[in-house]
Amino acid sequence: METDACEIERLPEELLAAVISLTSPPDACRAAAVSRTFLAAADSDAVWSRFLPRVLPLLAQGEFLCAPPSKKALFQRLADEPALLPCKLVSMRLDRATGAKCYTLSARALHISWGDNPNYWAWINLGCDEIKTNKSFKEAAKLRGVWWLEIRGKIHSMLLSQNSAYAAYVVFKLRDDRYMKSYFPFQEASISVGGSESTRQTCLQGYMKVGDDEVHRERLLVASTRHCALLHPHRSAVPLTDDIVLPQKRADGWMEVELGEFYNEEGDDGEVSASLMETKGGLWKDGLVVWGIEIRAKQ
Repeated sequence: METDACEIERLPEELLAAVISLTSPPDACRAAAVSRTFLAAADSDAVWSRFLPRVLPLLAQGEFLCAPPSKKALFQRLADEPALLPCKLVSMRLDRATGAKCYTLSARALHISWGDNPNYWAWINLGCDEIKTNKSFKEAAKLRGVWWLEIRGKIHSMLLSQNSAYAAYVVFKLRDDRYMKSYFPFQEASISVGGSESTRQTCLQGYMKVGDDEVHRERLLVASTRHCALLHPHRSAVPLTDDIVLPQKRADGWMEVELGEFYNEEGDDGEVSASLMETKGGLWKDGLVVWGIEIRAKQ
């Protein structure tokens, strides 16, 4: 006897597509595995047009060698691999879970104090093994040494998805053992949107790559340099309290620390600025490698 079709499959494909479009991209992919009827509805342009942003930014020439054959293919292309904007210093991708537009500002797109002075910063080329997840930017800024550390990235809120929560992260590495005496006491991270600003303290070396089995340290040792001893004669260690934001190790081998979060409301028309600064410690800082700042959807 022929098996009766599931009652819901008797609905017109257009109605099934309308229902699936009210879910999310992952839900649509799961629905496509139910049956051929669901597959046709879940893969339709009617569904994926709802998941794609209403307005996509202008992309750099040559980003698509051939036009994606469907709305779903376009979504998957932009979720799988970032696409460069015309300036070629900023890339955009789509958040796989929500479809929100996420951006990466390359080191060249950032304002880095003294970044154009080779005495303080060097621009280095990265190997293929160092840029596994985003091959758009093959250059990073390596700090040779400064007293005044200021790194700032800006993006217009109109480029972001409306009614979406975001967070900004600086992507970096610490090279050589010199970072043990760098970045004291802590850094100040901030996010400003329009007229509002939020700040927090971060500790770039709160996560140590060598010698501690990848566990956050509870206290940050201060290097026993003469300069440091003069500034802090009675402090050999500083506690890392709960309000200090610590970095996380990424799957691509880089580190990232969250600078702050914000909500991009509908109709917002202004500038989003994310920064990392250390200008009050009075210590020489070196050994930092900056790849960029990511602004991505906050789950």
